Amino acid sequence: MEDIKDISDATQVAERIQNELTLPFHLSGHEVFTAASIGIALNTTGYNQAEDILRNADTTMYRAKTLGKGRSEVFDPIMNTQLMLRLQLETDLQRALQRQELQLHYQPIVSLKNNKITGFEALLRWHRPEHGLVAAAEFIPIAEETGLIVPIGWWVMREACNQMRKWQLQFALNSPLTISVNLSGKQFSPT
Repeated sequence: MEDIKDISDATQVAERIQNELTLPFHLSGHEVFTAASIGIALNTTGYNQAEDILRNADTTMYRAKTLGKGRSEVFDPIMNTQLMLRLQLETDLQRALQRQELQLHYQPIVSLKNNKITGFEALLRWHRPEHGLVAAAEFIPIAEETGLIVPIGWWVMREACNQMRKWQLQFALNSPLTISVNLSGKQFSPT
């Protein structure tokens, strides 16, 4: 858009667009509702290339999408830094399986009836070199989005089953132990 003097001009236009999109419209006899995520990048920072402002608007639009439907967001240079950190996290996660950086920790499941261990829950952990332990909440969503959750999930299953078998051979148990593993719905989807 031209003749935008400041952020408020751009956000007012975004609000008007959002308001219009909340109104239903008819398509082939059906009432349809829609929403849009809008990324706003102002040409006040002296862009040299059109691609740069489009990239920033696109980055901001995806940020708006992540925060919820029908939103607009204004570009902040911190977003580029966050995007680069996320891309590096994705790259490192792709290599984590090959480098054997993923680990399983086992949390005991105890029966309240007799205070005996009845099984374990396998908990995935990622020890990222030079960064330390990465919270599952930080890398599991990225694994889901990129599809890496499928090979990671199968690795978790193999490791958990192998560990359970070792415990069965090592300890003569009167009652069987169970092992719980969290799986992604993507592991059950046809490829």
